[in-house]
Amino acid sequence: MLQADPNLPSLPATAASQPTIRMASLGDLDRLTHVLTASFYSGDGWRQWVYPFVRLGIYEDLKQRLKAQSPRYVCLAALPLPPAHQPLDDAIAGTAEASLRQPWPWQGDRHVYISNLAVEAAYRRQGIARRLLQSCEQVALQWCVHELRLHVMEDNYAARELYRKFGFSTVQAEDSPASWLGLQARRLLLHKQLSPLRPPQ
Repeated sequence: MLQADPNLPSLPATAASQPTIRMASLGDLDRLTHVLTASFYSGDGWRQWVYPFVRLGIYEDLKQRLKAQSPRYVCLAALPLPPAHQPLDDAIAGTAEASLRQPWPWQGDRHVYISNLAVEAAYRRQGIARRLLQSCEQVALQWCVHELRLHVMEDNYAARELYRKFGFSTVQAEDSPASWLGLQARRLLLHKQLSPLRPPQ
C-alpha cells in the first residue's frame, strides 16, 4: 500500500526567503476553502448571491477528501513568510492536491494528478506555486511514480507559462460543447516526466 509520509513533502523556508510547504489537515479547512474559492470564483455582481453556495460546496468536498485519509491522496498547504521581526499567524498562502491515478491495475499508465493548485492573491509572484509543484514532485517520487499530470484552461496564459517553465508539456486539448460555442476556453492536459530518485552513495 502506498502511504504518504506525514513528514513529506517538507520544504521549509530558507535563507532565500521561500515559503514552507506542509501537509494540510482538517484544522486548515476554512482557510483552504477561502483560498480555493477566492482563486477560482468571483464574488462580484450577481455572483455574490451564489458565492456562499459555491464556497459551501468546496468546503464539503474538501472535508470529505481530508477525512478519508486515503494513502493515495495528499493536500498541501503553503505558509506565507512573516514580515521581518513579526511572528507568523495561521494564514495559508496557497494549496495544491495530488492523487495517484491508475485507470486499471493491469495498466502501467500510473501518474500523479495535480488539482486545485491555488495561491491567495496577496501572496502571488513569491514562488509559492513553484514550491507547491516541487512538493507534488516529491510526493510522486515517494510513491515511485514518475509522471505528473494536470489540467489548465487554454486562456490561462500565466499558469501555462508557469507549467512550461516547470517542465510540463501539452498532451492534448479537450473540447466541450461550451468551447465549441466559444463560451469557454478549452482544457489542456499537461504532463511531466520525472527522473527516478538516485540511491544515496
